[in-house]
Amino acid sequence: MHLVWHRGDLRIHDHPALTTALSRGPVLGIVVLDESILSGTSARRRAWFYANVQALRESYRQRGGTLLVRKGTPWNVLPELVASTGAEAVHALASYTPYGLLRDQKTEASLHRPLYWHPGCYLYEPGTVSKDDGTPYTVYTPFRKRAQKSPLPEPLPSPTKIESPTTAELGTIPEEASDIPLPDAGESKALELLERFLNGGLAHYHLERDGLDGSGVSRLSVYLTLGVLSPRLAASLAAKRGGPGAESWIRELLWRDFMADLLYHYPHMRTEAFDRRWNDLPWQNDPELFEAWCRAKTGIPVIDAAMRELKTTGWISNRPRMIVAQFLVKHLLLPWQWGEKIFKEWLLDGDTANNLGGWHWAGGLGVDAAPYFRVFNLVTQATKHDPEGSWLRRWHPESGGNPEPVSPLIDIAAARARYLEAAKQLSRRPSDLPAPRDPLRR
Repeated sequence: MHLVWHRGDLRIHDHPALTTALSRGPVLGIVVLDESILSGTSARRRAWFYANVQALRESYRQRGGTLLVRKGTPWNVLPELVASTGAEAVHALASYTPYGLLRDQKTEASLHRPLYWHPGCYLYEPGTVSKDDGTPYTVYTPFRKRAQKSPLPEPLPSPTKIESPTTAELGTIPEEASDIPLPDAGESKALELLERFLNGGLAHYHLERDGLDGSGVSRLSVYLTLGVLSPRLAASLAAKRGGPGAESWIRELLWRDFMADLLYHYPHMRTEAFDRRWNDLPWQNDPELFEAWCRAKTGIPVIDAAMRELKTTGWISNRPRMIVAQFLVKHLLLPWQWGEKIFKEWLLDGDTANNLGGWHWAGGLGVDAAPYFRVFNLVTQATKHDPEGSWLRRWHPESGGNPEPVSPLIDIAAARARYLEAAKQLSRRPSDLPAPRDPLRR
């Protein structure tokens, strides 16, 4: 009997660890409720995670299988479970975040059985796309071009039957109230939404993806973040449809790979600017200003509308994410780490690497060579990407759809000039990017 340890991969379709384990005999699935992660996140994110664990248990049950749930640290739980079940080995999809790598090293060291790592959380696993000299890419376009020289991985089919040994103690999946309505959980719903997007929005994705209302995007990120939907399956199906919309959407999945690769090689970006010279921007330690940003009290309609939607729904589309992040960093000069933390708490799709990378990119902190002098015009962004004003009227009704600031919290022009002068001085320094961490061999 083999154990399949599910973490950020709450599905059974296209699951190399599960497929391999099933080829070797009966299987028990296991989810460890790791307090190191769960205690540090928000109620909405915990509720979303638990709902998808419940859906995964149902997927196992429908196929005759069993998903166990245990609470504790994996390096304590898994050795006990191996001993009590007599499992021959443990299988899991590889994780690459700094905590994921540490957790997996400690767990592997604690076991007296093999722990096999499998691909499956990305199109191209972190550490596998590199330059000719073996060093990692720090700019997206050459990363994408190199990745696309290899064919997309072929997704695996869902198992029709999962044979599990009898066990008396399944373990309880907690129930937690969310402060916002949650999407429907589970891979069946994710696959249904994927099919709907492929049949509808994909063809026009490249034309409509920047709309502030998010009507032109897939809204599948909440499922990708927990691995409820396989990115390999999503990319494969989109590629078969073809066209510029599919090409654009696959590029976004590759951007997700790029962000994971950056964090894998450069873990300092958890707490510091990717290019460390930007650590020396004249950051303002102003909790009241930050609170105004959080509470949508800036007086700038596009900023306040986005923050209201984020707080109310747990999601905003990519364009408003960039706008509010850049505003916090470049206009307010508030520490980017404050905003990144709020996004991680409020977003249901707050993927660690993608969230960090997005903040570094939008803030001009060195990721992907985003130019420091790119500063959005906050009115133009709204008129261009919400031309009818319908999104603004929904989330900022007092504006009437007019994006012009009313009694803004700051002098926008002066704030922009302050940032540009400081950034110009720092840009004259040589780049300060640490050497990449040596890839960890599994």
